[in-house]
Parts: sequence; C-alpha cells; structure tokens
Amino acid sequence: MYTNRKGCTIYEKTVQNRSPTYIRHETGEIYWEETTAQKDGSDRSPQNEAFVSIPAASIDYEPKTGDRIVGNIIADLQPPANAMTIMSAENLCYGSPAVQHWELNAK
Repeated sequence: MYTNRKGCTIYEKTVQNRSPTYIRHETGEIYWEETTAQKDGSDRSPQNEAFVSIPAASIDYEPKTGDRIVGNIIADLQPPANAMTIMSAENLCYGSPAVQHWELNAK
C-alpha cells in the first residue's frame, strides 16, 4: 500500500465524569491527502478536509467518528487547536493482508 507520511497522531475521545478527555495514539506509515475547497454561496470561507488511509499493520486501535487527528506525530497529550475531527471511519481490514486498511475522512 502506498504511503506518503511517517505517521500521524490520533486522539481517541472518551468521556470521564461528563467531561471529554483524550487518549493519544500514534500510527505507523499512512497515506494523507488534504483538500482545500470553497463553499458555494455567500460564505466563501475555505473548507479544509483530509482523506487518510492507514494500513492495518500501522494502527493498534479502532478509530471512530469524533476522534481528533493530526497529520504527523506530535508529543502533545491533548489535541492541539489545529487538530481535525474524524467525520467518518471505515474498517477495510479484510481480504489480502497487503491491502487491509482503515479509511478516515476528517474536517
């Protein structure tokens, strides 16, 4: 599977005492593709999104919507302000081990 980054940092969202907290996870090599587009209409602010493909061998937990993601490995224990939110997470870990992966879309 083609990769273009050494890894990323994912912050798994959990709730403790009715307050959101995050558990930090690092991945191995990933494919990261960012897109920048503009909305139609009067609001012309840019919409930044990312498509992330993570080989099954590069991750040890199951990402889910609502988790936060940063496009490189960082040491912060909490997600930084520029972290993107995972909008969808699809498990494609079946078939040949060479193509098993997760697909994430983040905003």
